[in-house]
Amino acid sequence: MTAAATVCIRVCHGDPLAMAGLVSLIGREPGFQVQAGPGADEGIVDVIVADHACALNLLASASAFGPSGAACGFHVPRIVVVTRLDKEGEVMQAIDSGARAYLRQDAPPAELMDAIRHVARGGALYLCQRTAALFRQEPRRAGLTAREEEVLRFLVRGDCNKGIAHQLDISTSTVKAHVSRICEKLHASSRVQVAVNATRRGLLRR
Repeated sequence: MTAAATVCIRVCHGDPLAMAGLVSLIGREPGFQVQAGPGADEGIVDVIVADHACALNLLASASAFGPSGAACGFHVPRIVVVTRLDKEGEVMQAIDSGARAYLRQDAPPAELMDAIRHVARGGALYLCQRTAALFRQEPRRAGLTAREEEVLRFLVRGDCNKGIAHQLDISTSTVKAHVSRICEKLHASSRVQVAVNATRRGLLRR
């Protein structure tokens, strides 16, 4: 942290009203120093509180530096995501990209303060109660491979195995094998159920 008793936080949010509210809320918390909007000093703030889109953009920029980033003094930001997006795929996209905490925008303020302190200390992944409940209510996605995600996209669109094979330049038998594994991972017994589950759970990444 930047000082023994102070946590330096930057808020980045696409909705100006939501950003103003977060800045006001966080700024009232003892020991928190808060700034608003993007800046050139992300590397020296302790935590960034951001919406889903801003968080992904910041993490993508950080990953672009690759392993050489640390040598240049660049550090991957510790990001707390605060958003209305709560489908499984959206949550996992942020977590897989490197977000340290994920909270729904209607989470209690106390959870946000706990998440900021937890992330500032370097703690493991923090999920608000509502987000954590998402993974208790249904099996978590079993890690679709990149190819399975491609096949899933065509499945949801309604393409047949032959059509998928042609578009991906693979054999029909390979497509069948991918479809079988996708059904198993999504606990679905049919292609229609796969499409319904994938759409409901937000598993198709943009």
